[in-house]
Amino acid sequence: MTITFWTEDKIAKAEKLWKEGLSAREIANLFGSKKNTVINMAHRNRDRFPSRQDTWHPQPKADPPVQPIRHPDRVTRVTLSGAHVTMPRVPCIDGPAEP
Repeated sequence: MTITFWTEDKIAKAEKLWKEGLSAREIANLFGSKKNTVINMAHRNRDRFPSRQDTWHPQPKADPPVQPIRHPDRVTRVTLSGAHVTMPRVPCIDGPAEP
């Protein structure tokens, strides 16, 4: 016969603490266990322990696109790393300056 650490009473108390926003580590400290024990129990009872990933990493709000300032003597290029850089216009490559 094996004795399980998570009794129904402990799960109910952990569920209440989870919904109050305590982290898995904080709940584990209260129960005298380890963080992974709480995480595994929460995974097994996913209906009672909803994921909080969205609240931990909120998505940044998208700002409206900013129109770049165009300089007649400079052009924007994209480097191999994907960075946008502004460089002097080269007439033989970029053509004549825009009016």
